[in-house]
Amino acid sequence: MVDWSSLPVELLGLIARQLRFAQDYVRFGAVCKSWRRVILQRDGTLCSLLPLLMLAEKEFSDLREFCCPLTDRMLKLYLPEIRGKRCWGSSDGWLVTIGADFQMCLLNPLTRKQILLPPLHKCSNLNTLICSPEEFRDYFVCKVVLTSSPASSSCVILAIYSDFAKMALAKLGDESWTPLQSSSCLFLDVIYFGGQLYAIDSLGNIMIYSICGSCIETIPSNLIQSEDELEDRLLYLVDIGGQVHVVQRYVSEILTTQTPERKTWKFEIYKLEAVSHKLEEINCLGDWSIFVGNNHSFAVSTSDHPECCSNCIYFTDDYSGISDPISHGYDVGIYIFENHKIQPFIGEDVSPARFSVPLWFRPVLV
Repeated sequence: MVDWSSLPVELLGLIARQLRFAQDYVRFGAVCKSWRRVILQRDGTLCSLLPLLMLAEKEFSDLREFCCPLTDRMLKLYLPEIRGKRCWGSSDGWLVTIGADFQMCLLNPLTRKQILLPPLHKCSNLNTLICSPEEFRDYFVCKVVLTSSPASSSCVILAIYSDFAKMALAKLGDESWTPLQSSSCLFLDVIYFGGQLYAIDSLGNIMIYSICGSCIETIPSNLIQSEDELEDRLLYLVDIGGQVHVVQRYVSEILTTQTPERKTWKFEIYKLEAVSHKLEEINCLGDWSIFVGNNHSFAVSTSDHPECCSNCIYFTDDYSGISDPISHGYDVGIYIFENHKIQPFIGEDVSPARFSVPLWFRPVLV
């Protein structure tokens, strides 16, 4: 009988370099301890793995399902750490979690490593927190974004929170959050680009901050012409091929039964010119796929990942802080720019927990 644990490390390394999917890395590392050590040492090659969609929480289960709609492959992971918690995805393989006990953590779902974050409900720009622990988990935090993998000491965590969509940052090891000052409207999204922070507000204005949180510049925008338009628009920032882009998502209410649902019907993309700082609408993404929703917005090159559909936007629910109930299904699909149509890719399996919605993340094992 073959002793798989005795295979040379060099041979195992050659085999591991041929793996492209997170499911295969997990199964490879589960063979034995020596195989798992090879996987954990291959941190430099894991950022190119295909994005996974973490599905909604199942009632009375510590198992969480992850699917790759790009390949129709499914992965189940034992994750009691996120049971009953709300989560946000990232492009660096980590989830941000928050529970009804106010505790916020970073979690790598493949290694189950956790990092505790400072208590956001004690941030200095919050005078009095008037909500229950469950409401804090369900609605109070709108979005959380990482500037890099927590494996890097330079990682900064950015949170958009409260009914007034404030924003604060924390570095790994900080004991408290540092609020970012702004006189503008509500923050909707933020990304780290070129050593600076780019944030967008509900009127489409873009604010540039230093990594320490001081405001450097505000770029006005005419994307949103009036407050009446705020009801049916969502805005995202994403780095596509080394340039900042704004993604505008249009949603509307439809009546499928007695309860209205919010559904996406169109996207628009604008490129922020590096010198003039003007927004220019583009009608084609070329060899790029964008992933937006309850996650850090990111783009994937289809030249590097032919499994992804080019010139498309993969989207999930992103109604953070909005009290619309999820009653019949999720607003999840693929927007195809070529014909401006939406293609669904998951069924109508609805979670009993309204705070638990599908989200995107890119797997990393460190």
